[in-house]
Amino acid sequence: MLAEELVGGRLFQIAFVVPDLQSALDRYTALLSGAPWRCYTFSAAWHSSAEYRGRPTDFVARLALNDGSPQLELIEPVSGPSTHADWLDERGEGVHHLGLLVESVTAARSRMERTGYETVQAGSGFGVDGDGEYAYFDTRRDLGLLLEAVEPPGRLPDPERVWP
Repeated sequence: MLAEELVGGRLFQIAFVVPDLQSALDRYTALLSGAPWRCYTFSAAWHSSAEYRGRPTDFVARLALNDGSPQLELIEPVSGPSTHADWLDERGEGVHHLGLLVESVTAARSRMERTGYETVQAGSGFGVDGDGEYAYFDTRRDLGLLLEAVEPPGRLPDPERVWP
């Protein structure tokens, strides 16, 4: 079954976990022409709910998003338990997940968990208007990376900076 059928959405994002966001911005822009990047400090404090492995988490990460299709995302874990920090510790820098836009993260979680794919991390309420939801699924045994189902928020906060 295709990821789009299983998760219930379409591929929109390729995400990389990196140890240093600024260095990654330089390198990924040079090699993939990814600029401009919108940069944020993304954290559990942005969320109405954030969990990692079924427990609340207080993670903080720096991230950068571009407007490509598919979108590229660079994620530097800063603190707290998260799938990004574990990935960097266990596997180093590289592709972490593919993001799929879905109509319902709840439905995606149900389908994925019924099929044997654990929800590793999830969050909701991270948009300006308290909307937006996501869930990461452990598909490493079959894909070597994670899948993320995303119900995007109507609006994200303004970026802290745009690079370059």
